[in-house]
Amino acid sequence: MAKRNFLNYSGFKVVDVISDYELLALQFGNNETPKFNDNARLMKIDNDDFTVYYSPECPYVEYEVNELTEYAKENNIKIHFIKIDSLEKAKNVPCIFNNWANFYEGEFISNTILNANSLVKLLK
Repeated sequence: MAKRNFLNYSGFKVVDVISDYELLALQFGNNETPKFNDNARLMKIDNDDFTVYYSPECPYVEYEVNELTEYAKENNIKIHFIKIDSLEKAKNVPCIFNNWANFYEGEFISNTILNANSLVKLLK
């Protein structure tokens, strides 16, 4: 990923902000300015169980989903996985991350791909 000063030097500008996250864009002509959608602004869900929104962009994702599913079953942890496998689903994720987003007790807590050990640490 490019460093911020390189993007600024190349003409990218902050066009939208959610919390600490900035959306940078390079404008071409009078085209519509990109922005985060309203769902992304929520950064919350209506579910208190541990919930992961994920897409299979990385080859390790499916492996980690399977590992977490087994670990959760063995340890009686309620965990839900929501696979982002279409443009429509990606546009409606309740945060700015559609490749991996962790929610717990209704709140966005991280976008780190988890394994069983990291899940245990997050839940403590």
